[in-house]
Amino acid sequence: MVRKVLVVLAGLGLLGLGLAAWLGAFRTLVINDSVQGGYIVAGYDHVGPFEQIGPVFERAHATTDSLGIVAEEYVGVYYSNPDEVAEDSLQSFAGVVVGRSEEDLGTLDFADLRLERIPEGRALWIEAPKPNDLAMIVAIMRAYPKLGEAAKAAGLEPGWVYEVHTDSTVRFVFQEYPVAQEAIDL
Repeated sequence: MVRKVLVVLAGLGLLGLGLAAWLGAFRTLVINDSVQGGYIVAGYDHVGPFEQIGPVFERAHATTDSLGIVAEEYVGVYYSNPDEVAEDSLQSFAGVVVGRSEEDLGTLDFADLRLERIPEGRALWIEAPKPNDLAMIVAIMRAYPKLGEAAKAAGLEPGWVYEVHTDSTVRFVFQEYPVAQEAIDL
């Protein structure tokens, strides 16, 4: 009897380890340091727990789709620091990348979508495969603490915190605000 229980427990343990591996719990997360950004995103604001931003992504996708805008990248921008702001007051934004420059926008009508411009700037970022929603949750739980530690070690003060989603990947980005240009007298 004890032997059967041990075999079942060992089998469940192996199954659990296999599931964790499939979800990416043991995958090495590589922290990159390079220029990111340069996005113009059409979407909607969200106030509340970051975990509840999913319907805002869906609404932005539905609206851009109805306007004939093909979406290949989705961006979630997280304005509030969850360590400093109450969960029900967290501010964020979810939308679809509609261009990289003003010229890309042409004469598009964005209906009630708000445009957010994420300038280029130095960033620390991690890209992870996204085979399913559970794998993305595991990646979120692993990527943000690693990026926070790396930003502290690199002396990078994140001004922009955002995620770039494609059908198969998610990129977690801590990006500095661009340095203001000094005015020059001509």
